[in-house]
Amino acid sequence: MTPALRPTSAAAGLAAALALALAVAAPSPARAEPLTLDDALAEAARQSHDLAISRADAGLAGADVTSATSALLPRLDLSASAGRQFFGPGTTQGFDATTGQIVTGASDFAAYSYSLRLTQPLVDLSAWSTVAQARAGERAAARSFDESRLAVAFDVTRRFYELVRAERSRAVLEKAAARSEELVMRADALYTAGRAQKADTYSARVNLGNDRIAVEQARIRQAQARADLATALGRPGDEELQVLAPAALEGPGLPAAEPPPLAELVAAARARRPSLAAAAAQVEAADAGVGAARAGWYPTLFAQGTYGHSGQELTGRIGVLDDPSRLYTASLGVGLSWNLFEGRRTQAAVQKAELGAGKARASAGKVADRVASEIATARATVTALARQVALSAENLGAADQGLSLARQRLEAGLASQLEVRDAALKLTQAELSLVQARIDHAVASADLARAVGGAP
Repeated sequence: MTPALRPTSAAAGLAAALALALAVAAPSPARAEPLTLDDALAEAARQSHDLAISRADAGLAGADVTSATSALLPRLDLSASAGRQFFGPGTTQGFDATTGQIVTGASDFAAYSYSLRLTQPLVDLSAWSTVAQARAGERAAARSFDESRLAVAFDVTRRFYELVRAERSRAVLEKAAARSEELVMRADALYTAGRAQKADTYSARVNLGNDRIAVEQARIRQAQARADLATALGRPGDEELQVLAPAALEGPGLPAAEPPPLAELVAAARARRPSLAAAAAQVEAADAGVGAARAGWYPTLFAQGTYGHSGQELTGRIGVLDDPSRLYTASLGVGLSWNLFEGRRTQAAVQKAELGAGKARASAGKVADRVASEIATARATVTALARQVALSAENLGAADQGLSLARQRLEAGLASQLEVRDAALKLTQAELSLVQARIDHAVASADLARAVGGAP
């Protein structure tokens, strides 16, 4: 650097002062408020992509009902045409209004017409069964949407607690690293005082390094849990999230009494679980489909009225568009349509519909068995984890006392660094075990609530 370009000390000081002033004046980025579990569930209900897909499916089922109902409503058709008609010599074309004679020579005429046809089905078993099938399908889609809401709520709950688990596990490991750092300082002091060997200082440093590695691994798990929760909420996966654990995880208390009996939970699920209601609606839709297929063997009855107006002029006294009460043709009657044979197509349709109904019943039975299995598994898990929380809490108290005793023995010269390290490791394991058990119990409780269809 040339002397002309080298900054002076005064200029450097001014630049540093300016940078400090800008740093102080610049507003600090707003820190997002910690997200509670209730907030996460409400946000997922608004933004979840899975719920948006399920909601669209329910909307499509509603459109199917409208489409099926249209077959029972009146139908009005309008047809119109404009052009010319050409006749060869000797052909009787019609009456010439200008001369009052029958025209037989070669000629051509303008031809205009329009007609209206109104049809009202009176008896159509196929349409009625199709409407019943569509309405049952709509109910099944609505209950499937409710089941998706349960699944999304549980998934968000699970991911929320996974982030809490990652944060608390990291905090426990950071405490373990701090204890290891304290042991390094103790080992150095004892070695300096001639009360320990140099190998003890190396061993303490290796333990500290291992504990710090465990902390960094916990940071990775925490970042992954944060990204998973953001995705479940419909947020970008790289968004920073801070969560606030429910109060039930904060206190030292043990889980409440065990869940209600299994039979009571299964009975509640029969009344509340959306997947069971969806399966029942699908069976109803399949039965209606059988009725729609069998209706192909029966006639349909309809009323029909037509009105037509045609002529050689578009406007004027005898024009098609002049006076609809003149020069028109109309008809009104009742019609019967009965397909007597169509190559056994109806028979095949009935067979397929009956097989579909049997499949729907088998699927409904499978859903019922799966729900009962989910409830039994979730209840057993909640009960076992409640006992595990109690045992982990007892272990934590014993491990804390063990580390305190080991430290006292070390100060008195009755124990080695290895004994203190072993006691500290047991304390870390006990703390992690309690964190794991509490969060596993909370997740299992949420899974039981999902299996039953609501809080048991």
